[in-house]
Amino acid sequence: MRVTQHMIYRSFLTNLEGINSELLKSFERISSGKSINRPSDDPFRATKALGYHSILNDIEQYNRNINRAMSWMDVTETALKQTEDVLIKTQEIAISQASDNATAQTRAALAELVHQLKEQVYDLANTKLGDDYVFAGYKTSTPPFLTTDNSYHGDTGQIAIDISSYMQLSYNITGDIFAPDSSTPPTSSNSIFQLYDDLETALKNNDAATIRSLLPDINATYQRINLAHAKLGNIMDRFEKVQLELTNTQVDTSKLLASTEDADMAKTATSLAMYQNVYQATLAAMSKVIQPNLLNYLT
Repeated sequence: MRVTQHMIYRSFLTNLEGINSELLKSFERISSGKSINRPSDDPFRATKALGYHSILNDIEQYNRNINRAMSWMDVTETALKQTEDVLIKTQEIAISQASDNATAQTRAALAELVHQLKEQVYDLANTKLGDDYVFAGYKTSTPPFLTTDNSYHGDTGQIAIDISSYMQLSYNITGDIFAPDSSTPPTSSNSIFQLYDDLETALKNNDAATIRSLLPDINATYQRINLAHAKLGNIMDRFEKVQLELTNTQVDTSKLLASTEDADMAKTATSLAMYQNVYQATLAAMSKVIQPNLLNYLT
């Protein structure tokens, strides 16, 4: 078969296109740091990389969920701890004023302090995170307690978040711990706010017998808040363990992703240098083999 100048020219162009394509791929790998810049580079590995990216995106969402829940629980824990402190102070007042050594004057003076302590508990029971009431159950936009009564206006809804594709965890404590129904001890004064009203009234009336009768209710109320505090601590421990597991999974998945799509920079740099040399050599060969004008045929 006769080999023409045109055939040689076309062969050179085809080879140059292939070399340019490899140069472009090498440049892309160097600039991006990735061995896969489009699915066609390696469909199998590209599919694996997409799967790893999906897992990492899910983990980021789960971590955002957990961070929000942890902030919520931190605020809740602070409110419960401060409520316990107020109840301890209330118990100290009740014990001291239940004694026969207390006088009408001391009881009247401490009645105002008890009223102030009730206001503190009211504020704590209406604790907010941002615009949300943390003790209101699902009714996060509604104050769980009003100054007009001693009842709970939230619900018992358990707010839950996704911590994996198949598991949810709830993280809120509902406000019925401050004002439970009549089936929950202490039965004689279920609402913590009613308890404060009763104690304030007894102090104002110099009623030592009623003050003494309220001591078991104060203690039971403290135990109820303390139990909720302990429950919250267990929930927080569970979330911390889940977050640690997610972190470990994130690290492992990131390593798998890197081994799948990251470029071997030393190898890529060597490949780039090689194709640059091949490109220059091909151009040099073309300049010698293909004559650019007709003068060679006329001389």
